[in-house]
Amino acid sequence: MAATPRDRHIPDLVSATEAAEILGISRQAVNLRASRGQLLGAQVGTTWVFRRVVVEAAARPAPAAE
Repeated sequence: MAATPRDRHIPDLVSATEAAEILGISRQAVNLRASRGQLLGAQVGTTWVFRRVVVEAAARPAPAAE
């Protein structure tokens, strides 16, 4: 069965649990970073959601200073 194409206007979102897996940290650490503004996300009720591209960018090592 073919996958339904995504609407390009709707961002690819991940949960705090999925973000934790991508970042290699605990879900609690993700929630803490989000509440401190260190990881850009949105709180929906008591749940944090994040754009996948933001989480993947945070998972990349920072460029070395010259």
